[in-house]
Amino acid sequence: MRLNIGFIKSEAQFLLKEVDTVALQVESKALDTVEIKDKALNLLFFGGESPPPGLQSALASEEKFYPIVSGDSLGLDLATFESLEASDLTELYAKVNARWILSNNIKTIEQIYSLISYLKDLWKNDRNSFFEELWFVLKTNLASVKLTAIFHDAREENPEKNEKPSLFHSYVTGEKTPQIFDGAEKEDKIMKEYESEFGEYFNITEFDSSQGRMVATVKIGLSPILIMAELNTFNQLQRSVLIAIFSGLQDK
Repeated sequence: MRLNIGFIKSEAQFLLKEVDTVALQVESKALDTVEIKDKALNLLFFGGESPPPGLQSALASEEKFYPIVSGDSLGLDLATFESLEASDLTELYAKVNARWILSNNIKTIEQIYSLISYLKDLWKNDRNSFFEELWFVLKTNLASVKLTAIFHDAREENPEKNEKPSLFHSYVTGEKTPQIFDGAEKEDKIMKEYESEFGEYFNITEFDSSQGRMVATVKIGLSPILIMAELNTFNQLQRSVLIAIFSGLQDK
């Protein structure tokens, strides 16, 4: 798994550390702060009690994607950050990320009824929007580095002949924001491999903590959904939140 962790040096520049958590390697580069919105960051630090004034508005829009915290709150300054090795950065990320996940899980629980109602409406009226919104809900509650969901879709081959739509696979994927693509042979093969795992209830079929990978299956009605996530950790609260969401989406 790869992590992108940054530290704001000034209003104009930030230091980015790209961490390979398996090989325990790290690469550093200095970038313009205008690139923050285009980067799939996983954690961002700033010095002092608040970010530079010229960046506060932009960072407020970024906070929904990953934690943005004061380095001072962790006794971390720029010089110390520059010296951190891959293992140190991984541990630091896990510590901050745990708080961010807990906050997101609690918010989802507090808003679970309205969230499920909203998703149910999209499920009936706009499947693409449903999967984009579901992707974001999953990402923020899992704090995934990368997230992909493969699902059944319908396509009208010959609309003028009034033929029934044919089923095929689509998938929604991304690191920071979701994009939907038509599936190919690869997605068909993956869905076939997990065919026996799909049930009404949310089910974790694989979780490899050393590699930071999780695979989960669920059905909404008759529609199977396969979820593949790269993440740092997966705990019982996260599991319970996702079970509650998918249980609420069942038509009963």
